[in-house]
Amino acid sequence: MTMPLVKPAAEELAARQPVWEALSDMFLDTDTSINRQWRAERLAASPYSIEQLEFILIEEVYPVCRYNLLSVAGEWAGFDPEWLQAKILRRLDSRLRFLHVLNLGRLTVHASSEWRATKQAILGARGTGAKSAA
Repeated sequence: MTMPLVKPAAEELAARQPVWEALSDMFLDTDTSINRQWRAERLAASPYSIEQLEFILIEEVYPVCRYNLLSVAGEWAGFDPEWLQAKILRRLDSRLRFLHVLNLGRLTVHASSEWRATKQAILGARGTGAKSAA
């Protein structure tokens, strides 16, 4: 899989923030399918392709939010947007970013039924159908 061309997050905060918020919704300690339509519409309105959204999910949101799914009393109402932005930007600017190759999201996100359903809903919202959802 080739990496899609995505500008650095710090250069696109206005476009990235709503995407981070929508994608982080999949890591809440609740039934995330309930908000799928909202999430898909928000992501469909973004300037990013499905491939770019998946890259942002795997490389930016997953590493910061995945721990919520392991918490006994995880966040269920939604992540604070300022916290989310600060955590993502701090991770992307880390001196230890060479360790980012160990990101398990590269293996697990593709298997997520919620992400697959969200991709289909994004394509539907964009009117592009299911052709390019692979």
